[in-house]
Amino acid sequence: MLSLGPIAFLNPWILAGLVALPILWWLLRAIPPSPKIEAFPGVPLLLGLEDKERQADKTPWWLILLRALMVAAILIGFAGPVLNPSARLGTGTGPVLVLMDQGWASAPDWQARKAAARAAIDEVGEAGRQVLFWPLASGEPPVPVGAPVAKSMLEATDPAPWPPQRAPLGDALESLVFSESVWLHDGLAHGKEAGAEAGEEEGDLMSALSDRGPLTLVGPARTAHALTPPRLDEGRMVADVLRTGGDEETRLVLAYARTEDGAERRVGVAPASFGPGDQTSAVVFDLPPELIANVSRLVLADGASAGGAVMADGSLSRVPTGLVAPVAEDAIVSLTSATHYLREALEPWAILREASLGELMGVPPAALVLADHGAFTEEDQARLGEWVDEGGILIRFAGPRLAAAIGDRFGQQEADPLLPVKLRRGGRVLGGALAWSKPRTLGPFNPEGPFRHLAIPDEVDVRTQVLAEPAPDLSEKVWAQLDDGTPLVTARPSGKGWIVLFHVSADAEWSSLPLSGLFVDMLGRIMALAPGTISATPPLEELAGTLWRPDILLDASGRPLDVAGTVEPVLGEAFAAGRAGPGIAPGVYLRVDDGAGGAQGSGRLVMNLHQTDDQLAPMPEPPIGTIVETLGGAEAQRLGPWLLAAAILMAMADLVATLWLSGRLFGARQVAAAVLAVILIAPESHAEDAVSATAETTLGYVLTGNSRVDAISQQAMRGLGIALSTRTSVEPGPPVGVDPVTDEMDIYPMLYWPLVAGTVPEPEALEKLAAYIANGGMLLIDTQNGNSGFGGASAVDMRQIARGLNLPALAPVDGDHVLTRSFYLLDRFPGRWRGGSVWAEAPKTEDGIARDPSIPQFDRVDDNVSPVVVGSADWASAWAVDEDGYFVYPIGRTGDRQREMAYRFGINLVLYALTGNYKSDLVHAPAVLERLGQ
Repeated sequence: MLSLGPIAFLNPWILAGLVALPILWWLLRAIPPSPKIEAFPGVPLLLGLEDKERQADKTPWWLILLRALMVAAILIGFAGPVLNPSARLGTGTGPVLVLMDQGWASAPDWQARKAAARAAIDEVGEAGRQVLFWPLASGEPPVPVGAPVAKSMLEATDPAPWPPQRAPLGDALESLVFSESVWLHDGLAHGKEAGAEAGEEEGDLMSALSDRGPLTLVGPARTAHALTPPRLDEGRMVADVLRTGGDEETRLVLAYARTEDGAERRVGVAPASFGPGDQTSAVVFDLPPELIANVSRLVLADGASAGGAVMADGSLSRVPTGLVAPVAEDAIVSLTSATHYLREALEPWAILREASLGELMGVPPAALVLADHGAFTEEDQARLGEWVDEGGILIRFAGPRLAAAIGDRFGQQEADPLLPVKLRRGGRVLGGALAWSKPRTLGPFNPEGPFRHLAIPDEVDVRTQVLAEPAPDLSEKVWAQLDDGTPLVTARPSGKGWIVLFHVSADAEWSSLPLSGLFVDMLGRIMALAPGTISATPPLEELAGTLWRPDILLDASGRPLDVAGTVEPVLGEAFAAGRAGPGIAPGVYLRVDDGAGGAQGSGRLVMNLHQTDDQLAPMPEPPIGTIVETLGGAEAQRLGPWLLAAAILMAMADLVATLWLSGRLFGARQVAAAVLAVILIAPESHAEDAVSATAETTLGYVLTGNSRVDAISQQAMRGLGIALSTRTSVEPGPPVGVDPVTDEMDIYPMLYWPLVAGTVPEPEALEKLAAYIANGGMLLIDTQNGNSGFGGASAVDMRQIARGLNLPALAPVDGDHVLTRSFYLLDRFPGRWRGGSVWAEAPKTEDGIARDPSIPQFDRVDDNVSPVVVGSADWASAWAVDEDGYFVYPIGRTGDRQREMAYRFGINLVLYALTGNYKSDLVHAPAVLERLGQ
């Protein structure tokens, strides 16, 4: 090999042929010889004749140069030039050990890792040495082979969904014969054992390899990230993203859930933000409980691997719950009892067990529901207090027994430690034959509490309740209240758990709350606070003799594979480690019969690569003298094939030039004219396409600068456009994202504008949007926070936006608004969230002045269409479909029904923007027809 800086030649002796290039130049200049000039009197007779076959008197210099370059390219190509030749190998002659990590952390950069291994094997083969190629997913020591065989072994190698197996390498190192080694590692220390420090095994291996000869370490540019299993924390789904350290960065995590038909849909995206040097970052998903319960897995949005994907275990499933109901001697269990209401309301969220308090505390559940329980014994009080402090959720309901216990024992002097607030003696009766007051309805929920996204029905009334003593911190403990401000649900944390009190009974005697769907949703939000039970691996004695069938397994890239019935069962003893490992891929395993003819069991195990308290450890520092390289660097590249390809192209160019010089190449002018026409016509065609976009109704959305929000908006407008095309005569074109500062907006009848919390558009953008709605356009502003249009964290943003847009007075849309009947008859407008008001321009009085005369009004150019419609239901998530027309985000517990109502609202909104007050004018139709008849 001849090395000349960044270029080396494998066959440098062929370069001697370049010496012949001057001789070739001389020959081409001398052949053909110049013609001899002879005087011939008859030549004038030949004037006017055209000889179609011509022969040049000499070869043009540019054609000679082309041919010389062609020969040079052939000679240099066969000489085997290599760009960025590697210097990994020394001057030895023995075999070279090529190690390649083959675990989950190698999956994100597997192709780059294979390219580096291929270059290393090529270098060994060029040196005429043998290769010991050992991918570290198996424990079989390698045997010396030639480079071609090693490359074929490499091409058949894929990453495994478990850590690389480095322990067999240490055991077999003494028996291997090699003079130097190359290790393509994944940057992580996987060999930590009980009592050993991270990286200790890897440090010993590097020292042993370095002692045997030169060692080259090739590591990743960025180590893989990992995920821990999801868990519940204060009603939200939380997981940890792990890394070995580094600079500030943000990684996105995707959540997927199973639908009723067994398909898997993405239900959420959340960021994990790392500061400089951070190794762990929590990712939080604020999803409805019904979606959290169906979450099947989490996966990193980029750089996914088996370690960067986790299967959800039992911690997100229905919560084990105990129910203690008061049963008197003469009680008759019926469909009107508190037990019945609680059983029905808890069924979607809990695995219910009904028993006495003593029996339930023998095996404490995650949540405990007490229906009208009076005073506790000191022993029960101590046991319950300790259980709550350890993470239990205690849910209590008021009733005659609780009210009597307050009067008999606690009164004004002593407070019940198992109540969130101190209660007043006696209850409060609202309504009835002897009462002056009327039953009360529900007031607003605490915007920071678990009920913040629930819709408040009008039909719920409260007739009797227990009252809380006034206290400075009472407002902090109130999750729900009546319209007069008295608490309906109070709660306080106690240690790791919660104590929750409903100030009404669990049956219909004190209120109509148990009769409403709100009761089910409220209990669901509370149950989401419970820690649940983690699907822990049973002890070894329980696993002995059992068989487990793989149901869903993750491959090395974190993709789920449905392998039910295609993979052999695994012995229970293999799960003793409690996590995935060699031969035990991460995934879901179902218990089968024990082989003795017994019935199939109901066990379910979830195996992941990492646990909640895990950390990722980097590879230790290599020994002195080790060559350290990074994947993705300047790998050796063979230039020979490219030079030979260039020689072939030059030969084709030589042929064309020879035909042209001899006059046998026709149509050159026509070809040039066609190319020129294409160049001139292409921009015109593009302009025609841009103009054609204005010839059809186009749904637009305001670009926010947030790539995720903008992508959802595009998917939403696509889904709404499909619904309009299939159900109405409106056939919208492809949706278009609009930048208010630079784009023309007058061609869009309606623009969807999702607000991103904490951001306000530039004044110039607000000015352009104000001009858009003043000229007849309409904005659908979506705060996406599940609250009222001006409530929640976006209140400040809305006030600034309202001032910037010069909005008129707004009012909630009522049942008489055109928006409720422009196509479908609607009484509510849900999106991903249910509840919350939808706001539009306030109606005017007879004198034409709005209800708030301090705000200037528009000159009406929009046929009485409200310039803005404001809501908070996150309609984009409900409308969004992918390119194949499938829904992107599951919504709500009611599923398809809620999505259908969201689509109906969208259709009503578009037709309202297109037709104006057409539907309102229909009320005058009888009078118009009567006048026409006269």
